[in-house]
This record gives sequence, structure tokens and C-alpha cells, in this order.
Amino acid sequence: MMSNRGHRPLRGEIPFHRSLRRPGTLTVSSLVLSLFFGGSPTGRADEKTIDISADHLEIDHKSHMVSARGKVQLFQPGIVDLQADEASYALDSRVIEARGNIRLEHNGDQFRSEKIQLDLEKRQGAMEQAVADIKGPGGRIHAGKVQFHSQDSYTLEQAGYTNCDCPEGEKPAWELTADTIEMDRLSNTLTAHDVKLRLGDVPVLWVPWWQHPFLPKRQSGLLYPVMRVGGGNGFEMDLPYYWNIAPERDATVTLHPTSRRGMLTKIQYRYMGENFRGSLDTQNIYDTVEERHRGLTLFTHRQDLGSWEIDTRLAASQTRDFLNDFQDKKLVDSRERRLESHLIADRLWMRRSGFTSFQGGTVWYQNLDTVNDRFTVQRLPYLSLLDDRPLHALDRAVEGQGAAVGHFLLHSDGKLDSFYQESGDAAQRLDLAPELQYWRALPVGHFSAAVGLRETSYLIQGDPNQTGTDFAGSISRESASMRARLDLELARTYGDGNWKHTLEPAVQYAAVAAGDQSHLPNFDSMVRHFSVSNLFAGNLFSGEDRVSSAEWVAYGLTSRLFGRQEDGAIRQLVTGTIGQRWAPAGDREYQGGHEFSDLVAGVEWYPGLHWTVGVGGRYDPYLNRLEASDSLVGYSDARTAVTVGYHRNIPEPLGNGLISEGSLDPLEDLSLQASLRLDDNWRLKQNADYSLESGGLKSWRTGIAYDHACWSLEFSGGRDLSSQTSEHGGGFIGFFFTLRGLGGYGFSS
Repeated sequence: MMSNRGHRPLRGEIPFHRSLRRPGTLTVSSLVLSLFFGGSPTGRADEKTIDISADHLEIDHKSHMVSARGKVQLFQPGIVDLQADEASYALDSRVIEARGNIRLEHNGDQFRSEKIQLDLEKRQGAMEQAVADIKGPGGRIHAGKVQFHSQDSYTLEQAGYTNCDCPEGEKPAWELTADTIEMDRLSNTLTAHDVKLRLGDVPVLWVPWWQHPFLPKRQSGLLYPVMRVGGGNGFEMDLPYYWNIAPERDATVTLHPTSRRGMLTKIQYRYMGENFRGSLDTQNIYDTVEERHRGLTLFTHRQDLGSWEIDTRLAASQTRDFLNDFQDKKLVDSRERRLESHLIADRLWMRRSGFTSFQGGTVWYQNLDTVNDRFTVQRLPYLSLLDDRPLHALDRAVEGQGAAVGHFLLHSDGKLDSFYQESGDAAQRLDLAPELQYWRALPVGHFSAAVGLRETSYLIQGDPNQTGTDFAGSISRESASMRARLDLELARTYGDGNWKHTLEPAVQYAAVAAGDQSHLPNFDSMVRHFSVSNLFAGNLFSGEDRVSSAEWVAYGLTSRLFGRQEDGAIRQLVTGTIGQRWAPAGDREYQGGHEFSDLVAGVEWYPGLHWTVGVGGRYDPYLNRLEASDSLVGYSDARTAVTVGYHRNIPEPLGNGLISEGSLDPLEDLSLQASLRLDDNWRLKQNADYSLESGGLKSWRTGIAYDHACWSLEFSGGRDLSSQTSEHGGGFIGFFFTLRGLGGYGFSS
């Protein structure tokens, strides 16, 4: 009740409006009272105010109390936002007591209760029979009592916690219950005592103490274990501890006990700065089966030093079969047969027109397929310089003579390599390749030409070719190349500009003249697999150690269709290319001795927003046989992703014992990759590679998963594809169970 008898307004208190209807009781709809905090006889007032609104407000001047009923809301920015059926507020002590349908927002967390007391001065209070939604993704709490200790910490008694975002009113699939749960936002920790993990109503695990970050922030502490069972190592488990050293540094130490081979230790250290980042990973074990130490170490570091970029990678395995028994595909692919270490420095100089780039470093390989690395070729060190500069003076000179306007460019490529083998064999290679290029626009296309020289010199010690003969001295090779290419584009539009069709014929003449190369070492060259992508290549070899000394004409036709799709956008719908090479007599060794090469073709078709069709291949017109094909059909939408592929490759004889790179073995495979969402919860995953030569599966993986708002369960099995299936990969089967926000558990064998 509000009484006027004997009352004088408190100093610092705003007088109420004089037009109140009658003394004793105040009944005003949505009246907002702004009261100074700390109003007291001392006369000092805080400029912060608390706004109180309600259907009914009553003020007792004698007790300095404000009482509110009906749609009560108390609000002070950054301090309190509370709704209730009834509430009282003491002006002197700044204590709020509220009852009925309480809604409290506390530091971003949403609390619901029936009774609460809050001390705004001390930022403390208590709430009974509370339910809370924690700010951020997931996090729901219920407690018999909540004790607020400060703005950022509180304790829950007889409480339950789940990080499951299930709908309100639905019982969570999992929950941690405890006698007490202490929550500290500043340290981002949830600490519980006498903890039970419940799946539904069933307790499945008890621990006396538990600590968990309740917000998705980096936090030192134990991570969740992962268990598995395998034939080689028996029962295995990862027990990781994460150490948040600093915002820019962290470490993870993992104990990995195995029932058959002993204890594996994994350590990962990561760091970063304003212009650098890196990591160190090491895994070590004393193998009780093989009675020796085994391990793997990987160090990476990238750094920007002004205009320079440094890339460092060091990889080493103590035993060459470590990846066979202890696979960690996040670190190194278990199918990797050579571990690469390198130290590389890059720099790029950009000019107003043109650029210069430099790269230098060393590359070291550990060959995991050999007993030792005596004959593994290392690059210690190498230097590479690339320069492109327009020749504007030549442009102006040609134009001044009345010739057609074009653009000249000088492209220069220089490389210095030092190849080394532990056997003692070594070679230094210097390769210089300047090339003058010309480009001119035409009304319906463009013309380009290039003339180049290449000088490659070797300083050899030993037998880098491993031919059984030693050599000490220098040898060299000179070559010259010339090519001219004409590209045309004919286009036509249809249907008021909604459709466009192009015909793009191209023809290129290329000639390369080189001396005898049979006496040269070969560190990096193989004949490129003939396809649409290298139809107009100037050198049919990869690398620098070999050049294709021959003359040929390449010709092809590309056609594109653009159209307006169902979403209104105009896109490229179809692209098709077909091409071939012709070589005169004496220059046909790269075409199996034939006048015409195989016919190569490729088509990409996008019949709709969700469909992709691609077909590419190489056809032998003399044997009337499809030599190579890469075809796929893919469909993808919000629920489904399916890709079916066909792959065929028959080794391509090129004369003189030459074979295309990557074509040493016949291959004819079918592949399938699919992810199907059966409904809102179930999804099916299937990957398979089927060999048509052997009539069997090379690799496959089948999995079915159930996704819930609170948990997921996946069963999967299959066979891994690897370079040597007898040593790597093999079959597996397992399951993985994940509690959203808590962790995952599973095994595979």
C-alpha cells in the first residue's frame, strides 16, 4: 500500500506524478517508474535507474518498498531483465523478490523459475526450481536451487545438465546429473561433483568429479576418449589432454594404450603469430611385439618475411612400416609411400606490366618401399627463376612499320637443380629456356606464336641412371622450339538472348628440334598421358630431362551452349571438345608410329541445377578401341549426393619403349560415392571401387547413421584401398556413438 502519512520524499528519489487517481492504492496500466539507485538519506544518488512496469504498482514510502502485480517487468541495462507475476523491490537494499512464472535473463543465459531473490548491489541471489538455457549452441540446466555468486559464476544444487538442443518439453537423450554443478563463465568451466551420466532415465556411468567447458571456447582439460579394436594392435584407446597455453599456442598430449604393442604417446604442439604459423607432431612407442622403438615425426612451419614466404616441412619415420600399424590419416595418409621434407623460399616481384618470381630450397624424400634410401633421388638444393616482361618497344616498332598491332612478351625460365643419392651418385642440372611470345586479337578470335631455345647442361658424378657405369664430367643438350596457334570463336544467340551457342576451332603447329638425349640422366620426365587437357602442349614430356623432338599439328573443336536455367540465371550448360594430332613421317614415335594420334574428346553437361555429367576419353582409330575413359554422372541436392564413375585406361605404346605417365597397368573400374538422407534422421553412405578386370571389389565402405538433435550413431564397414593391399589397408568394421556436445565413443576392427 502507498501511504502519504508522515512521508517526505527521499533525497535522490523522483516524485511520482501528481495525477494519481486516489491515495493509498496505485492502479495504472503499463506505468514505468524510474527510481534512482542508492536513494538514501545521505543524499548521494547513482545515475543508473531501474525501470519497473506492471498492471498494478504500490509504493510504501515508509518502508521504501515498491510492490508490483500483473505482467511485472524489472529492467536495468546490463544488470537485470526479469519478468514475473509478482515482485517487490527494496530501494534501500536494492533487493528484488519475485514469484510466479519468472523469466530472468542473466548475462545472456535464460532462467525460468517460480521464486527468486536478487541482490543487485552484490550481484548475488538465489532461485528455486529453476530451468535454464545457456547462451550459445546447446546447454540446458535444471536445478532444485541456483545460487548466484557474481555476474559470472553460480552454483546449482541437485542439478542436471545437457548440451543437447532438443525441443522444449522433450526429455533429453542424455544428461549429466550431480549433487552440485559450479559454473564459471570467466574460466569457461562447468565443474560437477558426484556425477551420473544418464541415457534417458538409465544411469550408465558414475564419476566422483567432472569438468567440462560449457561454452564452445578453447579450454584446457581432458578431451573425450576414442576406443577401437583391431587385429594387429588389439584393444586401443586415445586418452587426450588439451593444454590451452596461450591464445596463439596450444598442445595436445595423448596416451594411446594398446593391449598387444604397448603404450603409444602422441604429442601435438601448434603455434601462430601475425605472419607465421606451424605445428609439431610426434608419435612414439616401444613396440613389445617387435621389441624396438618406432615413431613418426612431422614438423611444418610457414612464415612471411616481408616479400618472402618460407615453407618448411620435416617428416621422418623411425621404421618404414610405422604407418602400417599405427594409422593417423589426419597426420599422414596411410597409403603414402614417400615422406617428403622440404625447405622452400618464394618471392614474387610484381611490376606495372609483367612479374618476376623466385623459388629456392631443398627437397628430401624418405622412401618407405625400400630398405634404405641409397638410390632415392634428393634435390639438394634447387633454384628457379621465372620472368615475364612485355616488350613494348618491339610492339611500337612493329606497329611503326605498318604491321598489324600485337603484343610481344619475353618469357624466361631458369632452373638450377642439384640431385643427390646416398649411393654417392650426384648430378647438377642447369636449364635455361627463354621464349619470345606473340599474341594478336582477331575479329573472331586470336592468333598466338612462340619461338624458344632451351639449353640443359649436366655435371655428373657416378651413375645417377643406375645403369652400372660410372661417369664423371659434363654433358649437355640443346633444343629449339616453335609453335603457332589460331583460335577462332563463332557465336550465335537464340530466343531473345536466352540461348547462346559457340563454335571454337583451334589449330596449332609445333616443332621441337633436340639433340640425342639417350645419354642424359632422367630425374623427372615421362610422356604425358594424351588427353583433352594437353592437346596443345608444346612439349609432350613432363619435366626438363626430356623434350619431344618432333613436328606435329594439333587441331580441335570446342563447342559451348549457354542457356537460362530454372532459377533465371544464364549458365554454361554444355561444353564439348574433340581433337587429334597429325605428325609427318619420321616424327611419329609419340603416336605409336602412326600418322594420326588417338582421338581425344570430352563433354561436360549440366542438365539442371542438381545434375552433372562428364565424359572424357581416348579412342584408337587403328585398333578401333576405346583406350581410356573417365566418365561420371552426379546428382546433388540438400538430401542426396550421388556420383557414379567409369574409369578405363590401357597402356599407350608410343614407340622406342615409351609409355605415358600413369599408364603402366591396365585399368577398368567402376566407382560409386553416395550419401542418401532417408528421412530427417537416417542417412546412408556408400563408397565403392569395382575392378572390371578382376571382377571384384577393390575397396568399399558402407555406413548407416542416425542423427538426432542430441546424439548420433553410425555403423560402418568396408575395405581400404592402398598401394599394397597386402601390407596396408585391409578390412574393417565398427561403430561410433556421439553425444552432442559431450563426445564420441566407438571402435573399429
